[in-house]
Order: sequence, then C-alpha cells, then structure tokens
Amino acid sequence: MGFNQRVLKRLPFDPNPTTRQYQREVCQSVLDYRVTVVFSGNSTGKDYLLGCLIPWWGFTRPNSLTMVTGVSQTLLGSVTFKEVRRAISGSPVLRQLGVKMSQGVKASPQLVEFGPGWHVLGFSTTNVERASGQHSPELFAVINEGSGVDDHIYDAVDSWVYKRLLVFGNPIRADGRFIELIRQAEADRRDGVPKHLAVNAIQIPSTDSPHAHLDHSPFGLADRTWLESMYRQYGPDSLWVRSHIKAEVPVVSSDALLPEAWLDWAACDENGQRVRPLAHPVTATRRISCDLGEGVGRDSSCVLVRDEWGILDVVFGSALGLPEAADLIYQKALAWNVPPNRITYDRAGIGRDFPLHLRRNFGDVARQIQGYAGAGSPQSKDFANLRTEAAWRLRQRLEPGADLHGSSVDRFALRLKVPFGIPRGPYWPRLREELKTLSYSMAGRKIKLLPKADHAILLGHSPDIGDALMQSFAFP
Repeated sequence: MGFNQRVLKRLPFDPNPTTRQYQREVCQSVLDYRVTVVFSGNSTGKDYLLGCLIPWWGFTRPNSLTMVTGVSQTLLGSVTFKEVRRAISGSPVLRQLGVKMSQGVKASPQLVEFGPGWHVLGFSTTNVERASGQHSPELFAVINEGSGVDDHIYDAVDSWVYKRLLVFGNPIRADGRFIELIRQAEADRRDGVPKHLAVNAIQIPSTDSPHAHLDHSPFGLADRTWLESMYRQYGPDSLWVRSHIKAEVPVVSSDALLPEAWLDWAACDENGQRVRPLAHPVTATRRISCDLGEGVGRDSSCVLVRDEWGILDVVFGSALGLPEAADLIYQKALAWNVPPNRITYDRAGIGRDFPLHLRRNFGDVARQIQGYAGAGSPQSKDFANLRTEAAWRLRQRLEPGADLHGSSVDRFALRLKVPFGIPRGPYWPRLREELKTLSYSMAGRKIKLLPKADHAILLGHSPDIGDALMQSFAFP
C-alpha cells in the first residue's frame, strides 16, 4: 500500500475504512500466496490495482521479470498497460530511474523496462508462445480475464516457473482451469497447505465497490445507477448478473431463458384472453413475423401476429410453402392492419427467394418488409448475435412484474406495463415446449442463446413458432 501512495503518488485504493478493503486483500494475498485467483464482478477497479502491482513487483525486485497475458493484445494495451503507463508516468521516483515503456496500444509485446534484463512483458494469449524461454527466479505472472483463457495457455504459463501468479476474471463458466484454481484454493485451505505453496481465492462482487451506494462513481466503479440498470436489463437472478455482478461460481454453464412459471403466467386467462379496447394506442404496436421452415417432417413455417400486449394470431404448418406463406402474411396484414414496415421474415436459407413471393402480394411496398437473420449483428455488444438479442428482449417482456423502464422493448410497453399475454390456442403446447427448453450461456462477456440447430436436435423438430415470436422482438 505504501508503494501505491509514496512511490506512485496515487490516490489510496479506498480511503473509507467502513467499506471492504478488497484491493488491499489482493495485495496481501500476492505477498503471501504462490497463486492468487480473483473472481470478481465488473467495475471493481481491477486494472487500477494492476497499475500498482505490476510496477511494484519490478521496482522492488531488481532483475525480475513480470509476464502479463490476456485474451486481447488491444485490451492489454488500451486498458491494463494504460494504467501501468499512467502510474509510472506519475511517479517522480520511476521517472528518475529512467523506466522505459512501449506507447502503442497494439504494441506486441507491451514493454516496461527498468533496466537490462529487468522488465515487464505483455502478450495476448494468441502470442503467448513467444514468451517461451523467458525465465527469472523472480517471475511474476499475471493472467487477465482468466475465465476466457484456454487451458493450454495455463499450461504455457506454468512452464514459466513463476514465483507468483495472479489471475483475474469473471466466473462465467462452470468448468475450465480458472474454476479449477478456485476449487484448488478451497482444498488448500481445508488441507492446511503452506501459503508459499497454496492457491488463495478472493471473491469480489460488484456490490462491494466503495461507490455502490453512490448514484455516480467519480472513478467509473460500480455504482447504484449501474447496478440497478443491470438488474433491470438482465434480471436480478440471471446468469449474467450472477457472473458479472455477484461473482458467483456457476454450477452449470447455461441457464433457462424463460422459466416455466413465466410462460404459464403469460398464458393464464387473465393475460392470454385480454381484450383490446377499440382505437387503443396498443393497436399501433402490431407486427407480423414469419419463420420459414423447410416443410420436411415436423419442420413448419409459422406466421405470427402480436402487439405489445401479447400474441394475437398464429398459423403454422409444414404445408406452408413460400407462396402460401407470402399470401398468408398479406391476408394477416389486411386483417390486423399491419403496415409493411412492421413485417419481418427469416431471410436465411430458403428465405433468400421469399421477396419474390412477397412482391406478388404487396407490390412495390414489399421493399419495406424487413429480412431477419438470426446470425446477424446485434445492436448491443452484450449479445453474440441478433437472435440472442431478440430472445433477450422477449425475456425482458415476459418477466412478471418487471420494471420495463430502460429496456429495449417497444415504447408502449414503457407506458402501459401490461403483462404479455399468450392465448392458449392450438399452437400453445408446441410453443411452450420450444420456449421452456431454450437456454443461454456466457461466451466471454457476451450472452449467447442455444443455437437453433442444437435446439432443433433437443426438440426433435425445428423451433419455428418460438423463433417467429423471438424474431418479432428483433427490431424496434
């Protein structure tokens, strides 16, 4: 701690004695234990801490070597080593020592040089093999975003014969070396393994941030505004919140997208049979979506009509070819007064030829009908693809009692906050089965929905009705 303030001339990690001093815990653990693994939530000041620990090791151990690796060279340069450069540049002592630093964000390796053979190297995991042959009796190894690092990279790091290893990461997976280190720490503590040989694990939820009680953090740490926003966006007990805020080690790597209780609530008489008053503003939120099936076996095409209050009409069947589906969309658009710019269809696969059939019914305005590709780019970087983002919007809309403020559903949901209704029509048993078996997982920092092909194998048929419903949430 003295190094951070006396040598680097930086603000103390947390001057408030009433809050948890978790950054001090990590520093003490690096002093005491051979391996320290930190599983944390987002925005807890990890890189600010590394901005102290990395130069501290080098400065206090002449001719030492620090090796830092992470999943992205750009992130290492623009985040982790940015803090290192900032810390060293602000230190009169280190400036007088003549410490040299690489300046480019994409420099590979990132370099801090205290003197000949006395330095810090930063490699992405794709280039970690370049670090082979680097050895020192005072080697400090750092792995950033350790939960996303493949096991063979950990094997490469082990070959460095480090004196200390520090690993940071969100616990986004139920397996892998990162989780094994956390389990090893439990075993070492239980078995009384000496600290200089042991692994120590430190859990830091985002709610332990010293600014968790503030509306706005002056340093970009987790604050009340961000926490409440994430609870609304992902759900307070979602896999994302458990991994990225609560820092809980997952028991399984995936979670159900829609609990069965949510589906049954949507389909109860109170919600599923809701009557729309004539000329009510909710009529302006009507839209039509079409999932096109191959018409083979139990695979079907589906045309679905909904508004912001729920599903209005569903027609599905294996006999719906491209001409029949286009004609049905046209009929439903007339019957429900849905404009072409609020109609979507699955443009992947056989959908490539669907615009020809739509033009036969809609004429030139068919150009306003929007093609949807589940593998397409999402609007938010939090999701792996557009299908996942659409599914998440459906989840947000179906969550009972959800506060929809700030969500990405249609504007009328914000105003009306009416539970989403699913009438128990002939399609309901199949739709319920398709939705209840949907799961999602964390792919790095992104949410990823169970792929449609894998979902179809699980069901024994293509999830056409469920995908049509999700598709209807893909666009504003």
